[in-house]
Amino acid sequence: MKHKPRTLDSDSYAVKSIDRAFQILNGFSFERTSLTLGELNDLVGLSKPTLFRILQTLVKNRIVSYDSGSGKYSLAVRLFELGEIAISSMSLRQAASPALDDLEKKGGYPALVGLLTDGELVYIDGRRGRHSVALFGTHHGKRQAPHVGAVGKALMAYLPDADVEELLMKYPLKRTAARSITDPTIFKGHLRETRRKGYAYEEGELVEGVIGIAAPIRNYLGKVIAAVGTVFPAFQADSQKKRRMTELVTEAATKTSEAMGYTGGGTAESHKHSTDSEPRSNDSFVTKLPSTQA
Repeated sequence: MKHKPRTLDSDSYAVKSIDRAFQILNGFSFERTSLTLGELNDLVGLSKPTLFRILQTLVKNRIVSYDSGSGKYSLAVRLFELGEIAISSMSLRQAASPALDDLEKKGGYPALVGLLTDGELVYIDGRRGRHSVALFGTHHGKRQAPHVGAVGKALMAYLPDADVEELLMKYPLKRTAARSITDPTIFKGHLRETRRKGYAYEEGELVEGVIGIAAPIRNYLGKVIAAVGTVFPAFQADSQKKRRMTELVTEAATKTSEAMGYTGGGTAESHKHSTDSEPRSNDSFVTKLPSTQA
């Protein structure tokens, strides 16, 4: 008689004591940050002697801490350390890759991810898209002025005001197209608009006839660490197309943020409140930001 092979998810591979330890850890929550032995007993249903032995092991390994004054257990610093290791092991490129693939597939145009390092914009990954866009190149690793294109605008929008001022002094705005923004006051107005909407939009500011849209990527702390964006020809973009591309970009930003551990109100939320009207070509600010490539 042949035996059915056991799979890795089979209960036969489970270690009961470890399974019970996870039952205990899962008993804690934002509403229940500290619990007595009795409270844990009610939650997990283990006998008190078994529960106590497992808790002692968890305390020994700094997974759980015990306060003798209150008689309560709580999650300990070692869990935070392990979480930090898990988060740091998720590279941004790895986290963004599925979203970039999806953005390229659904949008059809180049998709890219960039971040600020030492005050400069660096593209770390990208997809070329089915439809080429004039003068586009991801140029992975190439350093550019921090305010270049929609990606640069999306990143600078979330910097402290003092940092923005410093970067604009170090990298003055330059004219590369008729609609380029060269006035710092106008550019800072764009940054405020980007924060309000949750995404950056530029039309013909970097390259004539090219639209760029980008949205911020957040880490598990909610901090903006990068931006994902796309570029496409303005002559092919009616209001419906602009809305659709904006939705795809903010969706890509939200998915990547979630992959980086972000659980707060996603970037799509800010987008939801701001796409009742089509993205504007920034006529209210008119001018531009510098550099090569979108």
